[in-house]
Amino acid sequence: MYSKTIAPRRRALVLAVGALTALPALLTGPSAQAARARPAAEKTVSTAAPVSAEAWAVGRAKRGSKVTAAQAVQAYWTPTRMRKAKRVEESFAYRTAVARHEKLQKQQLTRFKGGEKPDAVTPADPHAVKPTGGTATAPSSVRAAADPGFDAWRPTASTSGKVFFSMGGSNYVCSGTVVNSEGKNSVWTAGHCVHGGRGGAWASNWTFVPAYDDDLANPRPYGTWTAGQLWSMTAWTSRSDFSADLGVAVMSPLGGQRIANQLGGQGLRTGAGKNVFENAFGYPAEWPFDGGNLFRCSGKSSPEWSFLFWSSETIKIPCDLTRGSSGGGWFNGWNGDWGYLNGVNSRIDRIVNPTIMLSPYFDDTAWSLYGATRHL
Repeated sequence: MYSKTIAPRRRALVLAVGALTALPALLTGPSAQAARARPAAEKTVSTAAPVSAEAWAVGRAKRGSKVTAAQAVQAYWTPTRMRKAKRVEESFAYRTAVARHEKLQKQQLTRFKGGEKPDAVTPADPHAVKPTGGTATAPSSVRAAADPGFDAWRPTASTSGKVFFSMGGSNYVCSGTVVNSEGKNSVWTAGHCVHGGRGGAWASNWTFVPAYDDDLANPRPYGTWTAGQLWSMTAWTSRSDFSADLGVAVMSPLGGQRIANQLGGQGLRTGAGKNVFENAFGYPAEWPFDGGNLFRCSGKSSPEWSFLFWSSETIKIPCDLTRGSSGGGWFNGWNGDWGYLNGVNSRIDRIVNPTIMLSPYFDDTAWSLYGATRHL
């Protein structure tokens, strides 16, 4: 297991503090945080972002027969469709995947306690490169989701956004984060926000609205961006493995601009350890929230479960973000503007008190997904 860190790219409007001109060097080393090695068969998988027949029809009606895929998707996502889109956590595919995961987790722990040993571990030592433009500090814990009240131009707001997509005949919402890469086109989210998982299909009409805020006269201050490609892990698409519940949308340029060139991109960190301070962001859309604003909660992470020297490849923090926040980014080393993506909202456990939010642990699986998409 290795630690890799990519520094965030600063937005054009704040380049005076020092622009990021190159990605930091890759750092590696041994770690005290043990994690199970993953099977080599777990690879990345992708598709050209599908456009539904309904979206094509809407696009042709509005733009004519020569409408492009991006134009069709943009025409499809009217304010009415956006308001009516459901929380993806309500979908049958997602609920089925959660139930299967919980059953497998119980079986796994039972085997371990019965004497079966987990797979071999690979130790690694995390390293970090500070974000460009300031020293990272750890804000105080915020278990109850709080509205940070960011203006749209603040980097955390402009690199976070609300996701809209279609899957299985319904429209859904998620959350996402712009991440720095050579291609400057990457938006990270949860795997279940791009693919239905085991037995499911790829999402269609995939759209990202950065700094979405329904309190503004224009809730889409930086426009509506459409995906050209969708990526995930085979462990998610074939088995609904929540430790690989990761997704990347490669965005098409808008107005000739690549999204990270225009808005900036947060960093990415893997192998940081399972007990670190995280800030979780997203667009919760279930009471007491309405899905119209970016919210944050934070706290120290820990493995979902641990037994002797072994622990889960999923981590948790106390956080009461509700459904709709799926795919929102966990920032490690966040300084109020920039940080390192080190998790995504994947599952919510509301049986416990306080509510628990869970994410895949960002290890070599996340790094392989980054490697597959960084130049696109």
